[in-house]
Amino acid sequence: MRAPRRPRRPEHGGILLKLLWLLLLVLVLGTLYRVRAPLLRAVGEWWVVDEELEKAQAILVLGGDSLPGDRVRHAARLYRQGLAPKVLMSGPPLRADFSEGELMQKDALAAGIPAADLLVVRHQATSTLEEALALRPALAEHNFTKLIIVTSNFHTRRARRIFRTVYKEQGIELRVSAAPDARFDPARWWQDRIARATLTLEMLKTVYTWFELWSLPAEAPRAQAGLPAPAPAPPASIYLPAGTAL
Repeated sequence: MRAPRRPRRPEHGGILLKLLWLLLLVLVLGTLYRVRAPLLRAVGEWWVVDEELEKAQAILVLGGDSLPGDRVRHAARLYRQGLAPKVLMSGPPLRADFSEGELMQKDALAAGIPAADLLVVRHQATSTLEEALALRPALAEHNFTKLIIVTSNFHTRRARRIFRTVYKEQGIELRVSAAPDARFDPARWWQDRIARATLTLEMLKTVYTWFELWSLPAEAPRAQAGLPAPAPAPPASIYLPAGTAL
């Protein structure tokens, strides 16, 4: 004879528990949706690094400026405040005979910075890390030990990490100043397609930068000798406003 089947236990308790978890999840998601604006604003503001500034030897404007020239205009404001006597424009070639640094130089002259206080650093860098390495000879040649780095607000966190890693053994003091950028408003970035794409791409680049910096010690002997990293970043050269190489 077959053994009698055990009666099934009532599942009301299990169903009730699932309903409670579902209700809790709905409440959490609903709360997050209602407070999304303050949370997303906090993320945008946290992402931007804008350090307290002291007087330095030079203001270094990184390549990759926006079309309106936000970085240059911000650097000009710092220059007029007397925070540094020199402004360095860094940028790769736009054409065979014209670099982004020289384009920024034109903007700086229009903003009122005297030509005698401007230096253009030309290089072939295609990333912020390559740019930091390519700038080594220029900074060493002028004995700059205290710099203000100007870059777009969304780029400040990654730029600070890269430059502090590259120059930590050189005794160079670096402060990062965030230039307001037309592409990214930290107070409402989630409401604008370009701003959302800008921050998303910057976050992905930041993750990739961690892997790049892990390999940096292998390049240290060349870097400490004042040479850039192995290709593609060749030594940088400085040009006076008149175009004469130093």
